[in-house]
This record gives sequence, C-alpha cells and structure tokens, in this order.
Amino acid sequence: MATEQELSDFLKSVEKRAFKRSIYHVRDDETALDIVQDSMMKLAHHYGDKPAAELPMLFQRILSNTTLDWFRRRKTRNALFPT
Repeated sequence: MATEQELSDFLKSVEKRAFKRSIYHVRDDETALDIVQDSMMKLAHHYGDKPAAELPMLFQRILSNTTLDWFRRRKTRNALFPT
C-alpha cells in the first residue's frame, strides 16, 4: 500500500518526464499538460491503494492510454466538425 507521501513523491518524480513525453506526441503544451494531469488524477483515484513498486508501470500505462484516447477523440472531432 502506497502512502499519500509515497504517491506524492512518485508523481513529483515523473511529472517532468511525463510532460516531455506528452509534448513529443501531441506537439501542444496545453494539451500535454492536460494529458499528464488527467493521468495523474486517474492514478491517484483508481490505483492509490496499490503498492509503491507498481506505480511506475501503472502510470506509464495510464499515460499511454490517455494519450491514445486524446488522439481518438481528436480524430472523431475532426471527422464530425472539419475545420
């Protein structure tokens, strides 16, 4: 079980790398920040009770899925509302 302090320390340690990874994929600072924040919230909400050793793998999976979801939503939005 990860304590609140362990979860907080983990999120602080991966924040910058996750942001850089998201920027590389989406090429927009605000969108990348939203993706990282959403991923962090999902990790804390759904997996905060997991052991601290499992958090890095879980976070990477959540970040990947959140990024893919953003691309899917963008593709659908562009198909329905072309600019």
